[in-house]
Amino acid sequence: MSILNNSTANCDEESKASGMCFNMQICGYCYNYAETPHVSKEYEQFNMVVIGVLLPTIGVLGLIGNTLSAFTYSRREMISSLNVYLFSLACSDIIIILTAFFLFFLENMRKRSEYATYYFAVLSPVMFPLGLIGQTLSVFITVASAFDCFVLVAAGEKFKNKFCSVSTSICILCMIIIIGFVYNSPHMFEIYVIDCWSLTYNTRSKDVCPTALRANPDYLTIYYAYMYTIVMAVGPVVLLIVINTAIVLSMRKSSNNGTDSDIITLVLVVCLFITCNILPLTVNFLELLFGIINSYLIDLSNLMVVVNSSCNFLIYYAFGSHFRRTLRHYIKNAWLRHFGSNRNNNRVPTRVKLCLPATEILI
Repeated sequence: MSILNNSTANCDEESKASGMCFNMQICGYCYNYAETPHVSKEYEQFNMVVIGVLLPTIGVLGLIGNTLSAFTYSRREMISSLNVYLFSLACSDIIIILTAFFLFFLENMRKRSEYATYYFAVLSPVMFPLGLIGQTLSVFITVASAFDCFVLVAAGEKFKNKFCSVSTSICILCMIIIIGFVYNSPHMFEIYVIDCWSLTYNTRSKDVCPTALRANPDYLTIYYAYMYTIVMAVGPVVLLIVINTAIVLSMRKSSNNGTDSDIITLVLVVCLFITCNILPLTVNFLELLFGIINSYLIDLSNLMVVVNSSCNFLIYYAFGSHFRRTLRHYIKNAWLRHFGSNRNNNRVPTRVKLCLPATEILI
């Protein structure tokens, strides 16, 4: 950030027009004062309910559910190729929810809190690409798990035993992680943090500004519009619809087996993914084809991302009989150990007191 001469070491209307205040760039100037956008009162109320209330509430419940899911699918008795993907999906969903608190909720609080403004800017260079990496991993893991499920119900025994193995799923998962980091690496060079003067709070603060890469129209068109649509939106949704349909048809032809519960669970997880991504896909198409940017739809699409990452636990518990039995087993054992420990701790001192001889009491 360049420092102007002493004539701008003030904060009058002339210096504000040039984007400077007390020899510092004004927060929000690099993106047209977006720090304090002028919006309608109706939208402010809508935004507060959706992003300020619903998103964190659903997100907190989602963190609890995904933590229980990751714990359960990591147990020895739950190890399988499909469950490796579901464990990884729970971990990626935790990343999505945590970064959503930052990218959506904390960003929403910027106009209400000086500290939210400061820490949003400081953490953005890390949280912004991390959140997008988490979304990419979630999409690719869902596709990989759906294909694993299809092989499980439709392929021959020889190919099934080779492909639907824990070692194969771990190798595929490692490839997905590498691809996710490589695909999202440009996001690490899209923003930078500056010291600035906040007109809203009348104090020194920090802000996030776009780099030349982020402002490049060709980059936005190719990477954000076309590549995102193919890699993260239309491509995965279409592929999952095809795979899910093939799984359902194969299940109708095959006889029931012990894995039906897991297969039905995965099919419903894919259905949830498709349903929750219809709105973000619609928002993307409206912006790409017609240049329509609707703040209401954007807020709802951001909420749907969190809903998708938060509700898988309900499917696992309701339809996964093995998952449900395993989770109940560990919760019951933990409860009994805790309850038994407390009962023993409370009982022993009482017994010692009652058994003390009278002479010891007198002493």
